[in-house]
Amino acid sequence: MRFFHSWRNVPAEYQNAVVAIGNFDGYHKGHQRIVEEAVKIAKETNRPAVLMTFEPHPNAFFRPSAHSAFRLTPVRTKVRAISRLPMSAFFVFAFNAPFANMSAKDFVQNVLIDGLHASRIVVGDDYGFGKNREGDIEFLRKNFPNLPVTAVTKLRDEHDEIISSSRIRSFIRDGRVDIAAKLMGRPFEIEGRVIHGFKRGRTLGFPTINIDPKDSITPKNGVYAAQVEIDGVFHNAVANIGTRPTVNGEGVLLEAHIIGYDGNLYGRRLRVRLIRFIRPERHFSSLEELKQNISSDTQEAQRILQK
Repeated sequence: MRFFHSWRNVPAEYQNAVVAIGNFDGYHKGHQRIVEEAVKIAKETNRPAVLMTFEPHPNAFFRPSAHSAFRLTPVRTKVRAISRLPMSAFFVFAFNAPFANMSAKDFVQNVLIDGLHASRIVVGDDYGFGKNREGDIEFLRKNFPNLPVTAVTKLRDEHDEIISSSRIRSFIRDGRVDIAAKLMGRPFEIEGRVIHGFKRGRTLGFPTINIDPKDSITPKNGVYAAQVEIDGVFHNAVANIGTRPTVNGEGVLLEAHIIGYDGNLYGRRLRVRLIRFIRPERHFSSLEELKQNISSDTQEAQRILQK
């Protein structure tokens, strides 16, 4: 898959494509339906399928202070999930002041028609674009009748509720990562670089890795059954999200004990999947009590992960 950060001078082999457009934060089952539809149409019409998204998420541009508490999937995670499908190219455009102030007509004419020479676009049925989201499906069909649009209806879950990024964020903030995983079609994960801690876990017999979860939404504080990817293999783990009150921790940190692993992972970028919430974070009266609870949490995590 080729990556582009501009709609100018697009190589001929990626022009006249079927273009799936969206933020795709979380890349949940509803998003997957949009991309799959684009791939299907491209195959039927013998054209390339490409994806267009934006970085940072528009929410980060308009409300930068809320970005960390909002983002489900950093671009690296999004690309990894989408790259499993046969997309020819991935267009990631900078969402900055000029882009945010571009009119709906200019976006369609300059980016989609003159830039990508799109043969068709595929979007969600609530798609909005242009300054102040002035453009929508009706606007496209009225003003650009020669640019076909496929509007994909919202996908609903088994309870007939719409699958949306906002619902998934709510579940994650409540610690219901197992429900979020059902809507996303894969486990929720946090990715980051392993940083040095105080090594208290090692002194208790439970060495841990520490990751600052600042790049994505932070789940409810507490203990989770988890999995950590090392060199392409996921290892069972028990993870804590929170401030570590027993040891007077500062700031929210993801701390994970990888069961049966004691290698040096400092400085490495790792993915941590949160599978199920076990219990809220608590303050313990002594390190011995903390140690006993880590042991029982580890056993519970193993029980959950063996299912």
